[in-house]
Amino acid sequence: MDWLTFLKDVIATQQFLQIFVGGCTMMLIGWMVTRARGDRDHLPPPAPVGIADIPAPFLQGPREAVDLMREMRDLARRQTEDTSRMAECLRIIREETKRQTEILGLIEREQAIENRAHHERDRS
Repeated sequence: MDWLTFLKDVIATQQFLQIFVGGCTMMLIGWMVTRARGDRDHLPPPAPVGIADIPAPFLQGPREAVDLMREMRDLARRQTEDTSRMAECLRIIREETKRQTEILGLIEREQAIENRAHHERDRS
């Protein structure tokens, strides 16, 4: 009976729960660290850094490198053309939006004038 009361008091103050969670966390961390050390032994060796790391096309010769550079230049030129077309479309959309906004403004003014005219006729 005395142990049961002691256990209830420990759980009631949450110290037991904190100690249990802390112990489980430490065991989990220890397991993860030992697991990581074991996994490191199975990794392939790091790749050497040197002349062998140069991409294959550049090792084939200057002709292939120049061809790649031409392709990159063509891609950049096409991208520039696409960007300029997009800018032109945006300019057209902006102008059309301004024109439509002006038309809406004229319609609103015309409706306001008609509303004033109707209110003045109703007062008369």
